[in-house]
Amino acid sequence: MLMRKSIYTIISSIFLLSALSAGPTVYLYIINFDNVTQESSIDWLGQAFVDMLNAKLVDIGKLRLQGQDDLEAIMNNRSLLLHQPRGSRNFLLLGKFERKLDNVDVSLQLVDIATWEEADRRKLSGNYNKISKLNMKLTSTVETMLTPFIPIDKKKKTVYPEFSVDKPALKKPSIYTDSKAVSKDINSAIEELEKSMDIAIGARDIAKPNETFKEGEEWVLDLGSSAQPSYNPENDANTLMLVNVLDDLMASPYNVEIQKPIFEYDEKNAKIMNVSISIEYSLKGHVIADMLKSLPYTGLKQDGSLMIFDFNKEKFNFSDALHEKIRFGKYRAVPVISFLNEVNKPAVLIVDTPEAAIHQLESNNVHYVADHRFSPLIDFTIGGWALQVAMESVKIPVTYHFKTPIHTADSIRRVSLKFVPESELPFFLQSLL
Repeated sequence: MLMRKSIYTIISSIFLLSALSAGPTVYLYIINFDNVTQESSIDWLGQAFVDMLNAKLVDIGKLRLQGQDDLEAIMNNRSLLLHQPRGSRNFLLLGKFERKLDNVDVSLQLVDIATWEEADRRKLSGNYNKISKLNMKLTSTVETMLTPFIPIDKKKKTVYPEFSVDKPALKKPSIYTDSKAVSKDINSAIEELEKSMDIAIGARDIAKPNETFKEGEEWVLDLGSSAQPSYNPENDANTLMLVNVLDDLMASPYNVEIQKPIFEYDEKNAKIMNVSISIEYSLKGHVIADMLKSLPYTGLKQDGSLMIFDFNKEKFNFSDALHEKIRFGKYRAVPVISFLNEVNKPAVLIVDTPEAAIHQLESNNVHYVADHRFSPLIDFTIGGWALQVAMESVKIPVTYHFKTPIHTADSIRRVSLKFVPESELPFFLQSLL
């Protein structure tokens, strides 16, 4: 027991001293750049930009380059950040590119993984036929973005001489008979220590008893009455956090920017006014940050602007109400744009839905958008074992057009937009018509 404690103390001291001596480090996670226009002929640049940066930045001191696998490991187990040298920073480099004739435009975003906040943003462009120059410009830009965060080694000068410690002379052991047994015990102790440390940081699961038994020439593993994970009281805390975040996501996930509508006289009919209004839909800025920082997700995938979170039932208790809400799409909502008159009553309604059943509701002041220009930026999928949340961090600009009599256009004083659940939309419209 004393031997194991001594070994543990020695190895812990070594780890601590090495972490302190290493000093703060910047970890840069570089993943494939996103091809914005999806032009297949330049898809190769997505990986090429990553290779260029890895080749040029590898020699920078206090900078450690990481890839997609390293990012997923950190996202799946945030406790790994605790094992980095004190004061270290972790940044994710997101890149997008598009080709315009012979030019390639590149957008760069540096994101602090600890807070998921933007640390810097840059844009650059170069000639598609001069990739080497574009490479140099890209590397220089990334170096500029990282400069404020990379620690600089500054050794303090002193007028005093450095202390030196005399090393004691090594004493030759006088007993050799039990050396093999002692060496074996030390190796076993170190293996047990490594195992316990791996379990503590989540790198290794706790060994479970083998429940497989043999019946004649057949091996059987008894799964009990149900193969699905049962309710676990220890998951209540995680479940409460998940439900609170999901309720917020389902109730109000979107941010909307409404531009002032444009009124123009119709060229063919002087009594008709052509009206257009531009609206931009996007997810609220804190939505993805809340998912990353507050919930113990079991998996994370990122493909350009799309992020997919997985929540395993081993860590959460999914209620029947949550199953029903997701499976029947009760979280889905439709944008309804109301043009209100002097008495705050809707003079014109725009309903952005392709549902034919909704279009059967007849009214002169309701305009339906059959091609469904608004697209949901968040979706939920649930099964017996896991819940999946997919979110896309893009902006959807939409311009709606409609015709209305001049006297109706003159009565418009306000514009409002409300997301109405799909299941409640018929009743909502009937109450207004």
